[in-house]
Amino acid sequence: MKKYIIPFLMFFTFISCTQWKVSSLNSTEYLNIKNGEEPGSVKIVSDDYALETLSFSLGIFNSNICIADNILKRVQILEPNGRLKIIIGNLKEIDPKKIRGVNFNFRVIGSFTMDSKDNLYVQNRFPQSDSVKKFTTGTDDQADETDFSPSYILVFNSEGELQYTLGQRGAPDMPFYHIESLDIDAKERLFVITHSFNTWSIHRFDNKKRDFSIDLGKIDFDEKDGNNIFKGKLESVRAYRNGEYLLLSVAYYHDLRLKYRKIFEFSIAKNAINRTVLNIPDPRNVLFNIIQDKLIYFWNMNNKEVRFMISNMEGNVVNNMQLNFSHSKNYYTRLISDNSGTIFSYHATNKGIKVMKWE
Repeated sequence: MKKYIIPFLMFFTFISCTQWKVSSLNSTEYLNIKNGEEPGSVKIVSDDYALETLSFSLGIFNSNICIADNILKRVQILEPNGRLKIIIGNLKEIDPKKIRGVNFNFRVIGSFTMDSKDNLYVQNRFPQSDSVKKFTTGTDDQADETDFSPSYILVFNSEGELQYTLGQRGAPDMPFYHIESLDIDAKERLFVITHSFNTWSIHRFDNKKRDFSIDLGKIDFDEKDGNNIFKGKLESVRAYRNGEYLLLSVAYYHDLRLKYRKIFEFSIAKNAINRTVLNIPDPRNVLFNIIQDKLIYFWNMNNKEVRFMISNMEGNVVNNMQLNFSHSKNYYTRLISDNSGTIFSYHATNKGIKVMKWE
């Protein structure tokens, strides 16, 4: 019998910190997306117990709900009330007189993001060939199979028209391999964060031009304490909203045991680590997101309880929050947040996807 697939956005962890009050957040339904092929729906392939394949993803940008569907090969933009704004992708059996849509032949839709003008940035990944090997990455708590098929970034305007294509050095140039995430800074510059084996590459683009690139995997994070050497492994990267700094989460191991984590600030102008933001003696803390360059969210799932620790940029804990999930079974659950710091979750069943807002 297959197990239910419930991989959250990050790794399942949180700090046990009894000296801080824990606030409770409850959820309300934000949007319900039906399982199906009609416009505004998402195709979910499952049996009685689990997903057959994880073929969809969802993000919230400028109050727009963006849904990528790799079964129907399309990206849809919805308003919070569920009204469909536009479909980009396969328009087969869709009446263009009734539905606003732009036909496009996606291969495999990967990461995506949106800027303040509703321009959409989509990773278009070419199907993996037999010669491309797979490998397993992850932590002690979670591993995922990742392929390294080549991909490009497609940039669409708010009308769904393709503007240009980006590769590693610009438009279009050589492809990317395994994009970890896409992000937009306050100056509308695109950050492409890629990860493979021990390499973490960061590319920043100003329209079609790449104006910054670095391989963070070349930084030596190892620390020594007496006769003990703690091996530092970069495990997560987030871009500041101002686009001038990166936040690096590094896990430290003694032999194979995870001992602690550190959060560093990396200066793009200096091309070097600027400072240590936070030392985390309990290694169960995991970086979730940066909010408006003022707060850092860390999260965990502990004994079926999902909690967030919130720190300011000086490394001081300012709040803890607990999310009171229901005990209903879902095929898939994921936590996300928008730029304002509002936390959302989306839950997939055979009926569709339910988006919840946490307050």
